Amino acid sequence: MMRFIRTLRSFYITKRRKTRAAASYRKPAIVLAALLFMASTILSACQKNKLNSIEEKLGKDQGTIEQQTVKRRDLNVAIAALPRHQRPEFAQTLTEKALIDQLYEGPVTFHNNRIRLQQAEKITSNAAKTVWTIKLRPDLRWSDGSRITAEDYRQSWLRYLTEPEAEAYRAWIILNAEAFTQGKVTAEKVGIKAQDDTLTLTLQRPLPNLPAWLTQSFFCPSKFTADGKALYNGAYQLSSVSEKDIKLQANRFYWDEVNVWLKDINIKVIPDEIQAYEAYHTGIIDFIGEPFYAIAKDRRAAAVSSAEHLTFPLARLGYIKLENLKHPLFAAAEKRQALYTLLDAPFQSRVILQDGSAAWPQRLTPDQAMRQQATETLKKGLSAADLESLTDNSTVGVGGQTILENRLLVSVSKDWLNALRIRFHLLRVAPPDKPVDFRYCTEQAPTDSPDSLLQLWSLRHMLQLDKKTEQAVWPTGELSDAEEAELQQLWQKLPTELALLPLTTRFALIMTRPNLVGVNVDKTGRMLLSDLQWR
Repeated sequence: MMRFIRTLRSFYITKRRKTRAAASYRKPAIVLAALLFMASTILSACQKNKLNSIEEKLGKDQGTIEQQTVKRRDLNVAIAALPRHQRPEFAQTLTEKALIDQLYEGPVTFHNNRIRLQQAEKITSNAAKTVWTIKLRPDLRWSDGSRITAEDYRQSWLRYLTEPEAEAYRAWIILNAEAFTQGKVTAEKVGIKAQDDTLTLTLQRPLPNLPAWLTQSFFCPSKFTADGKALYNGAYQLSSVSEKDIKLQANRFYWDEVNVWLKDINIKVIPDEIQAYEAYHTGIIDFIGEPFYAIAKDRRAAAVSSAEHLTFPLARLGYIKLENLKHPLFAAAEKRQALYTLLDAPFQSRVILQDGSAAWPQRLTPDQAMRQQATETLKKGLSAADLESLTDNSTVGVGGQTILENRLLVSVSKDWLNALRIRFHLLRVAPPDKPVDFRYCTEQAPTDSPDSLLQLWSLRHMLQLDKKTEQAVWPTGELSDAEEAELQQLWQKLPTELALLPLTTRFALIMTRPNLVGVNVDKTGRMLLSDLQWR
């Protein structure tokens, strides 16, 4: 623009020199004024165009900033091992369940520890709580775009009842479900009926908390194409699986796909827990912890002291299951009770777990007198040769997939070792050539109450309950003092009659980036990645 003005000025001087007449001065002045007016107009237009350009760029920048809040649509996590399967009706390890929860969805789920309708639009029951009606959403689709029907649910649940690898007992609350599993009745006799988009469940006894029961993974439907390819009804579908990673993609036919922020999930297989923990700190993965992973015991103290850690209470129970009841220390009920007395559950939860977990049921560390009495009970009736055999021959204990579970198993064996010089052989996987004597188990209770594990065991016919006791185990509200006392008696039956030694309730410990929001591990141990987004 300055060059343009200088050109005008040069033009004026040249013009004036050529006229050499004072009388002609006004005419160039008028011309100059006109030209200057034109210049100012052009300058204004240029400035306006420049302003518009700035505004346009600012608008683009603002759009970019806005996009940056949702720009990252991927998430990197880790698991310790490749899942054996991706089937909701099969028995699942915690790692497998973490993956299956992203691929499949049932009628309801937990959200902030409350029941949230998912595939179900409405759930109602009769007054006796024995007949339940589940109305499905009309917009449900499989991952190939085909419609999900109530009959799909019915066929899935019937298949679940007959799958050899499934834990069919979990659904035996349904009328004739157990008889169908055993091949005694046809499918038409089972209390599962489907019509259009409505399921009707008839139970063999009242179950006031059926919606909570429906949160379990095996109530998710499954279906396959003619060539055997799995279809999915959850927020994600399986994209690829290799030895090193698993990739999930958002399911575009998911009924709530518009609210699924993360579109690509990259799950890395990292067997070593400490390596996985370090992968979080180097930025390779975006969060570390349950349900996909357990933070190693050697890193838990550092994790809990970190500002990036979160803990969530779970309805997950750690316990010891005595499997070889021919073992000299496991055969008698009084000896099993003595073994239970020796277990220091408060130490396990406070020192090993270090995440807010607590002894279950509430117990104190056994004192010296309790230990001495339990030791005498264990030795009673055993000859010197028996005690020598316990020292010479290994007692086989099996832990879990994680270092943490094996540390808990080691803690149990040390408590027993201090009483008797028992020789232990502790393994992660059961040996094929020798029976397992005991194992550490982590099992999820079907509701958010530790009492509900008894509910689960009663379905296994491990615990026969009279009607009055059932009311204490299947509570509809607050327990009365009498019911509470009776429930405490049930706890005493666990080691003596069932050979089950309860240890701890569990907390989920995770570490997550501060700008990853929506992170929540519910009491069922479920984290839905579809609830997460980058801030």
